[in-house]
Amino acid sequence: MTLAASSGVFAIAITDHDTTSGVNLLIESGHHSYGVEIIPGVEINSQWRGRELHILGYYVPLTLGAFQDTLTGLRESRNIRLGRMVHKMASLGYPVDLDRVQELASGESAGRPHIAMAMVEKGYVTSVKEAFQKFLGIGRPGFVDREHLSPHDAVWAIRRSGGVPVWAHPGTAKADSLLPTLIERGLLGIEAYHPDHDSRTAKKYADLATRNGLVVTGGSDFHGIPSGEGGDLGSVTVSYETVLRLRELASP
Repeated sequence: MTLAASSGVFAIAITDHDTTSGVNLLIESGHHSYGVEIIPGVEINSQWRGRELHILGYYVPLTLGAFQDTLTGLRESRNIRLGRMVHKMASLGYPVDLDRVQELASGESAGRPHIAMAMVEKGYVTSVKEAFQKFLGIGRPGFVDREHLSPHDAVWAIRRSGGVPVWAHPGTAKADSLLPTLIERGLLGIEAYHPDHDSRTAKKYADLATRNGLVVTGGSDFHGIPSGEGGDLGSVTVSYETVLRLRELASP
């Protein structure tokens, strides 16, 4: 949170994949006292026709209940897949240590990025991005599928819990045709501003959100130092009015 405060942001959303434990840790540790507002959130990986769609949930519940049960199931499928992928990478001649992968994750949401980080440490690849392009991406030699929600079910799970579902960096999914049905299921926003969106793509999705009455959001997708993913903390921001609107849309 010291980094967030020094970056000049007034609010930051913690949106780890399939877990809200990081938000709870920050609140319990008192690190929320740096003058930066914490928005409780999550990012759910979903799949549709062989493509990954990430759905952000803002102001989701942190206490036990149906939504947290859903996240628990997703994390269990992650852990099963993690072991299988480590085994598969060894069979391809690129062994990494499972304990080291989990150590790099330093939390509940271990996944492909942490296998990629272990591969960088071993010198098999030069970056996380290269690991995904050559080995870990969908259809690559080291990829192992896992249980996913559909994007529609991910949106509905967040909305049903009282949270605000937002389509994360949609330009990377190339699935714009899904927007009408996602809105029907409760989608309330589109992340137009993201390190993976150039100015033309950002404008496209900002306009698309506005035309459909959705909140235009953005974020740096900061994954820590170093990670090889996302952007620097505070490199992509939106106005505080966006935070106010998200809060208004959340249900008790």
